[in-house]
Amino acid sequence: MKLIKVIAVGAVIAVVLLIGLSQIGGQMTTLHHQIKIDAPQELVFATLADLETVDDYNPHVQTAKYISENRTGVGASRECFLGAQGTVLERVTAVEDGKSISMEMYEHNWPLKYMRWTTRLETEGDSTLVSQTLEYEMKFGLLGALMDRLMMRGKMDSTMNEVFNSMRDYIEKIPV
Repeated sequence: MKLIKVIAVGAVIAVVLLIGLSQIGGQMTTLHHQIKIDAPQELVFATLADLETVDDYNPHVQTAKYISENRTGVGASRECFLGAQGTVLERVTAVEDGKSISMEMYEHNWPLKYMRWTTRLETEGDSTLVSQTLEYEMKFGLLGALMDRLMMRGKMDSTMNEVFNSMRDYIEKIPV
């Protein structure tokens, strides 16, 4: 009888743990980044909308090239070579001329179900405030959620901070 109680209590604990842990997996991660760039909004938008310039300001992109016939607007796509991290394909999913651009990474070898982001611009005097919301979801359920919490989220956050600082430095050197 005592063994049955131990097994029953163990089963209840296991079920409670599994239910609790299952809530961790399958969740979207959202990161927010913001930076002020001492340049006109038109110049900042033109830089972001030219999909090939990403290799000028993102230190992780070795080369970028258009892979779509259209170079602007929804559907414009690029291939980014990241060295040892492989190649990713990205495309524009929405544009509000001069104000925002939304993109998604649609082909990659990363442990992600998806990654998408929207970059918004706002004039502040002679400067531009650049804000980005980036969303992604890890593959592999509970294991992916654990990977996200232990390393991916922190790595993505620091990488995006690095990219934003590099983007600011690049754009601020462009003659106006």
